[in-house]
Amino acid sequence: MSPKRSAVVAGGGIGGLAAAAALAGAGTEVTVIERAPGINDVGSGLMLYANGVRAAGALSARLGERIRSDGWVTPDDAVRLLMDSTGAVLSKEAIGQAGTRLGAPQIPILRTALQNALFDEAAAAGATVLLNTTVEDYTADDTSVSVRLSDGTTRTADLLIAADGIKSALRQRMLGDGPPQYRGYTSVRGRTTGSALYPQPFVANGRGIQLFAAPVGNDTMYWAAKITAEAGQWPAMGRETALRALLERLADWHAPFAGLIREADPDDVAVTDIHDRDPAPYWADGCVALLGDAAHPMVPALGQGANTALEDAVVLAAALRAHPGPDEVAPALKAYERERIGRASAIVLHSRRQGSLDQGASQAQERARNDFMTSHGRKDEATPGIVAWTPEDIRLDAADSPCPPRNKTP
Repeated sequence: MSPKRSAVVAGGGIGGLAAAAALAGAGTEVTVIERAPGINDVGSGLMLYANGVRAAGALSARLGERIRSDGWVTPDDAVRLLMDSTGAVLSKEAIGQAGTRLGAPQIPILRTALQNALFDEAAAAGATVLLNTTVEDYTADDTSVSVRLSDGTTRTADLLIAADGIKSALRQRMLGDGPPQYRGYTSVRGRTTGSALYPQPFVANGRGIQLFAAPVGNDTMYWAAKITAEAGQWPAMGRETALRALLERLADWHAPFAGLIREADPDDVAVTDIHDRDPAPYWADGCVALLGDAAHPMVPALGQGANTALEDAVVLAAALRAHPGPDEVAPALKAYERERIGRASAIVLHSRRQGSLDQGASQAQERARNDFMTSHGRKDEATPGIVAWTPEDIRLDAADSPCPPRNKTP
């Protein structure tokens, strides 16, 4: 019997914990290195679409059940209202029927609830989580990786998964491609309990602002406002000032929209500028691979960030199972890269394009956006094809491609 593989996962967010759960569940000894002292409760939510729901179920049936319990399972007859800033309904997106057709529902869920579920799943599978620590550097070849931590220690493992987010230091170490790029708009996100709008999902568009809202259960709506702005302007305000500024921007909108924002707890609000990166030329360097936002950070226009991170974890575990030999970690990571990089890169670019359309502030852009929603019965064009992904789509039988030249910049 081959000795048990060992893995270090840098980052305890959604991608890192999903990877830890997948790898530990497959028998790998996993240590997660997370910079934060714990998982903090924040108000922002996210959408798990059919592809993410199926990926979570592939990680474990228990996780799939937990997500359904902790989130809001979209009923078969549910619609998402697509509206303009006056509250006029342009179209009703049949999101319940879409879930029925795809065999998996949309599930809005609080980000913290998903992270907690993944944390518990990773721990139950045997993963160890080391908090308040970062991965500072690594030295790798095709057979092992030496990982230097912020506490001064060094760990040797068979593989390192860089899931350290959009500002990934390990991506910079591997690719040297600089900082993420600001895309011209910011996001103010929160949750509101007891709103009269619960549980109706909706998207409302104005010039330079889009407001998205979805129920997450327990009489709570999560909402996200995307606002066209100069870089750094809104994060510099702080939570309470940003909330007031958002209400001022919505002053002439349909009154219940402002009510949803006004009733939110400022302590639950997050304010962040929106960035992404151009698709990477490769994700794997010997026994090191990128995953989640470190590999393919994308704007939230299609709601696919968490979903594609869950997909990554499923494919990564499948690639390592398909390459079980003691010297097959590097080929396994190249197979993972080959399976994921084309799809994820396309979603990054689809999301960027949709975000630009969503944030268009001119009269012509507003008219084009509204006309599309009215005629197509949905907000965007790319989502139906993207969310149709299933774990059965994984193909790892192609010949391993040669590794591209590595970036040796420390």
